[in-house]
Amino acid sequence: MTIETATEIYTEVNSKVVDSSFDVDDTISFINKGIKEIAGAVLLPKLLETDTTIISVVDKAYASLPSNFMKHLHFCYSDTNYRKIKIYDSLELLYADFGKLDVGGNVVGVTRRGDRLYYQRIPAAAETLRIHYYKYPTELTIGTSKPDCLPEFLVRPLLVNYVLKEEYAVTEQGFEGRKIDTEHYEGKYLTAFADLVAYIGPEDRVPQMVNDTLNLEMYL
Repeated sequence: MTIETATEIYTEVNSKVVDSSFDVDDTISFINKGIKEIAGAVLLPKLLETDTTIISVVDKAYASLPSNFMKHLHFCYSDTNYRKIKIYDSLELLYADFGKLDVGGNVVGVTRRGDRLYYQRIPAAAETLRIHYYKYPTELTIGTSKPDCLPEFLVRPLLVNYVLKEEYAVTEQGFEGRKIDTEHYEGKYLTAFADLVAYIGPEDRVPQMVNDTLNLEMYL
């Protein structure tokens, strides 16, 4: 049986739990928690195909990232100067190549820290940077809302079993320290997660190289 919507997930979960104290809002909360955990553990292709533009801030070495940015900044391009921008693995590595951080110039290197995109040099006029990244999944709501970031055939085994293991972990008393139902649904969830990993295949990461042919001496 294929399950697609948040309502359908709730209906099946509710038919399997002994404790009926969890309402639909509780279940939706667990569903969204599960989707975020899955997205944090693997690169779901539909979340990876995200891009937007960021405008550099005059007199500052950073600008805010979009609120849906989760991880994996893997491409940056200056729409202003028509050039690919080098991505650094850390702020320390970015600063290591630029000893004078208050010097103006075109952006040639970027990195992410927290909710900011740091860049060097600092343009005198705003520069438009296009970034490609991995976004947070969209939260589901009750009704026809669907977890579109997951393969359709894995929605049921992933999310139904995830919610069941979470709910039983709260309510199950356990026997001699073991929670049998919790372990049962956790095992089914982990099997489904392994199927997801196999379905996605090797992660197609774009290396964030810090030693390439870009000549930085002219900017220092």
